[in-house]
Amino acid sequence: MFSKPRGISASRGAAVLGLSEFQTPFEVWQRIMEEREPGFNAKNSYVLPEDPDSAAIRWGLVFEDAVIELAEKAQGKKITWREMEFCHKPNYDFITCHIDGVYTTKGILLHEGKTTSAFSFREKWGEPGTDKIPRTYQIQVQHQMLCTGAKEAIVSVLVFPETPDKWEKDGWEIVLCTDGIYNLFKTIDSKMYSTQPEKWANVLSQMGYFHQYYIRANTDVQKHLVKAYREFWHNHILTGKPPEPRNYDDIKRLCPEPVGTIVCDTQMTAWYREYQSIKKEIGATGNAKKRQDKLKLRILDKMRKLNPVIDDESQDKVIFRDTQGNKLGQYSKTGGFR
Repeated sequence: MFSKPRGISASRGAAVLGLSEFQTPFEVWQRIMEEREPGFNAKNSYVLPEDPDSAAIRWGLVFEDAVIELAEKAQGKKITWREMEFCHKPNYDFITCHIDGVYTTKGILLHEGKTTSAFSFREKWGEPGTDKIPRTYQIQVQHQMLCTGAKEAIVSVLVFPETPDKWEKDGWEIVLCTDGIYNLFKTIDSKMYSTQPEKWANVLSQMGYFHQYYIRANTDVQKHLVKAYREFWHNHILTGKPPEPRNYDDIKRLCPEPVGTIVCDTQMTAWYREYQSIKKEIGATGNAKKRQDKLKLRILDKMRKLNPVIDDESQDKVIFRDTQGNKLGQYSKTGGFR
């Protein structure tokens, strides 16, 4: 057991490795630094990312108990140790995890519950009964087994035929009732209909929308995780030095108010001109759009490492000039590139 800060938790593992579609290493670094030293980001003029919130997250949380009930029924075993926290002792107590539960059986058999949409399930999940789960979740479960010493885990997933976004647009609401239980409500023709997540989940299960996957501990993967976590902790957390930004949002949080005139070297000038060339293309999509986004990241990353010259023209923006003094363009937080 441990107390905050949480360190590198299981939900952050894939992000530390640069494999998460939800978080970047820089975002994880910001959050851990803030946990260890409240006010760290403001002190260093970094902008903290907002706490994640979406219909998928909201519905996933509300259906946690329902997934546990389905998992218990499928395995014929109770799930205990719910909401328990662990850390990797005695060597790396900064590697932590929070588990959904453990089946009452000999040894430690972890339960991990998930919800997903039918589209995402078809795209990212393999055949039920195998270990073919999304890579982010694979890392999360291996991380949990590393901390708990478990040799096996069962990942249970409840599939929503529609996305929670669509259900909310259709009028379904999550409401916390006076008894402390969440229910789902929808008003049709001035009449309110309600149902419990557990009842909804049971119907979906009967329709074939509940599946389980079986994951075994992989010592090679776990060794790689420990190595990556150790390097991240010692190189970035203990030093307070941020990891390299991975996307535009990272750059904006790292240097939220860029100002000054910057003289671009040959490489940066070429990037800027290529960016502007793609920008002129009407409705640039596909590989062109990806290339444009990559160029924008490169330019802004290089920009933050240079020392701008503050002058009258660049007090509220960044002015880019080539080595001959010709203006290439400008960038502002609100207006982007021009």
